[in-house]
Amino acid sequence: MDTVIALVGKNFGILATDTNSPRSILLMKNDLNKCIEIGKNKILIISGFPGDVSRFTDFIQKSIQFNSLKIGISLSTHSIANFIRKELSDCLRENPIKVNLTVLGFDESVGPSLYFIDYLGNLQRLNYCAQGYASLIIFSLLDRHFKKGLEINSTIGLVVKCIGVLKNRFFINQTSFLVKIVDSKGCRTIGIL
Repeated sequence: MDTVIALVGKNFGILATDTNSPRSILLMKNDLNKCIEIGKNKILIISGFPGDVSRFTDFIQKSIQFNSLKIGISLSTHSIANFIRKELSDCLRENPIKVNLTVLGFDESVGPSLYFIDYLGNLQRLNYCAQGYASLIIFSLLDRHFKKGLEINSTIGLVVKCIGVLKNRFFINQTSFLVKIVDSKGCRTIGIL
């Protein structure tokens, strides 16, 4: 039941994720931060079964830190996404795990980039992304209102509009969303909507 909304703007990326941690029909926690910062200006959002999420997140974080220390420079968003895709693909053949990932980052040479990786190891570079059951509602709104090169205020407005539509139309009550921005200055939290 995880919901992730991510957009790439002119020189930044923005994402919103719900803060709920459900288990079956129960709400276990409502202040969960699903954003994992990898480096100065890269964020990984992972959703799926809690055991798989915890194990795979720890493995990816440690592996990326090790590779950065080994080669002496931080990895680009593209290389992180491809590394995660390869690891998910290898897990599919040995010990399948059910996780979907969104990688949002900013590189000086490329600018902002957004990647979606599903549990089968499929990798896609996108301008906007919605994940979870809520994506069935949100994609029509994003298709209609998203334009390349949006400024920060209009992008935040679009995210707020998506969250408003979810609160009105989605049958699961997702009370709060954590909103973050990734740009050349790093990752920063806008707030909880």
